[in-house]
This record gives sequence, structure tokens and C-alpha cells, in this order.
Amino acid sequence: MSIDRFITDTFGEWLEATFDGQRVRGIEQGQGTEAGWQAVLDSGFADLMVAESQGGAGAGLETVAEVLQTCGQCALPLPLPTTMWVRAALAEEGHDLPMGGIALARGYRQGQSVSCPNVAFGDTAESALVLLDDGAWVLPITDAERSGSGLSVDLLWTSFPTDARKLGGGHDWEAMGAVIFAALIAGAASRVLKLSLAYAAERTQFGKPIGRFQAVQQQLSVLAEEVYAARMAVQLALRGSGLAVDPDLAALAKARASQAVVTLGGIGHMVHGAIGITEEYDLQLYTRRLHDWRLQFGSERYWQQRLGQRLLDSDLSMLDFMRALTGTG
Repeated sequence: MSIDRFITDTFGEWLEATFDGQRVRGIEQGQGTEAGWQAVLDSGFADLMVAESQGGAGAGLETVAEVLQTCGQCALPLPLPTTMWVRAALAEEGHDLPMGGIALARGYRQGQSVSCPNVAFGDTAESALVLLDDGAWVLPITDAERSGSGLSVDLLWTSFPTDARKLGGGHDWEAMGAVIFAALIAGAASRVLKLSLAYAAERTQFGKPIGRFQAVQQQLSVLAEEVYAARMAVQLALRGSGLAVDPDLAALAKARASQAVVTLGGIGHMVHGAIGITEEYDLQLYTRRLHDWRLQFGSERYWQQRLGQRLLDSDLSMLDFMRALTGTG
């Protein structure tokens, strides 16, 4: 077994055992995140991307892709996906590493105030890496006003924190944010498929499992196609070592993953019927996240327009452009 496979298998086993559906619901209902986040720190996976010379695992992007998707598969309510990326960047620049979770957000500055709408993990993180016009800043969330309900919250700093830390300008955080949430979508999508297949095999109607009806089989086939299309797009974007990702491949991954969300949620709930929307059943943990993550760092329309403009600016045909983009030419 390769070391990368060992890491991802170990992480999956640990995450499944530590954050089951009941614990995820508890955190969503405000039961506290301290114990859960301490378990994350103790596991060492927050430093997965930190270089070995700095005490981390120095994992490559292929391993990171699997870990991110596993976070999505478990509906992890803590900001590990964004934290491990930001901690690696902080370590790379010689900053001290914060012990709490770190969200990743786009922000808008007006005078001394900073606002960040719709921040994923904003309710469970202690700080946020905020992308502003003048660079990327780590701001303590304890100084911010939180508002909104659901999986994402709005953050507002009425005055710019005096202990804010600015990172260097060598990283494309928009592209990295896009591929992080694309990978989370791909992971949650895999769990929706797994739940749907299991339910279709056990739920009977007219004396036989509903999975034997042709109409349901056809919908499950479409669901599987969307899941693996999103997964393949993420695998294309997350290759190599270091923190940098190809911005065009990140755009492709986020566009394809976000595009799949409506179909994934619709078919998943269609197969499950009424039980799929109940709080006690796990399906809603994943479909709610799919719709939330679809909008994080740009929906499919935003990234499709970016890719479309890149195509128009090139001298290539669409086929040659895609071949060059994906390295299949």
C-alpha cells in the first residue's frame, strides 16, 4: 500500500468514526465544537499540506483531493478543508500557526469595516482568511459580528482588527477556494449516490425493490454520471505538489461540480421520497451542503463565463482548447 493510500484510508476511517450523523447534527444545533476541533488537531490532518520540514505531512494534491472528498462524504461541519490549506500557506511564509479553525472568504472593505457574505464554516471557525482588494488577510472571527442562519453566515468587522495578518501575494486564493469546494461537492455527491442506491435496493413497492423499476434505474444512472463527472473534474484540477492549482482547471472543476448539484439533489430526493427531507434521515445533511457549496467561490455560471472568455481570447477551436486545458492533446 502506498503512503498516500494509507493516509487517505486512515483519514476516512477516523472521520467516519469521529463525526457520524448524530454528531454532525449536534454541532449544527450549537452543541459546541471544541471537542471536535481538538480531535481534528490531535489527528494531525490539519497539517496535511504543511511541509515535512515544518512538522507536517507534505502531502501532494492528489492525496489532498481524496481527503477533501472524504470531508464532503462525512458532511464534516468543521473547517478542516480550508484550515489545512491556509495553515500550509502560513507555515510557508514563516507565520505562527493558529490553533483554531480557519474559514476562507471573499470580503469587501469600506473604510475600516470589512464584510464577508455567505461564509462557509463561518460559524465554527475562529478566524478567516479574507480576500480583499489589497490582498489576503487573516482576521479573527471573535472580533466579527455573525448573522444569518444555515450552513453559512455573514461576517462583519466594524473596525479593521489590529492583530490582522497579511499573507504574501503569491497564491491564487480564488482558484484554491473554487477547487476546495468543488472537491467537497464531489464527496457529498458520492454519499448521495451511496444512500440512494442503498435505499432503492431496500425500499419495496408492488412487491419488489424500487431499484428494479426501469424509471428509477435510469435516474440512478444519471446520478452516477453526475457524481463521476464532478469527481473526474476535481482529479484533473488537483495534481502535483505544493499549494498552487491551475486556475483554468480549478474553474473547470468548480463549474462542473456546481452544475451537477441541482441534478444530484433532485434525483436523490426523488428516489427517497418523503423520508429524504426528514431531519432524522442523513440525506438532507448532504443535499443542503451541496446547495450551499455550489455558491461558494462562484457558481457554475461564474466559472463557465471565465472559461468561455479564455476560449474566446485564444486562437484555438473548442476541442483543441479543452485538450490543452486537460492535458489530453
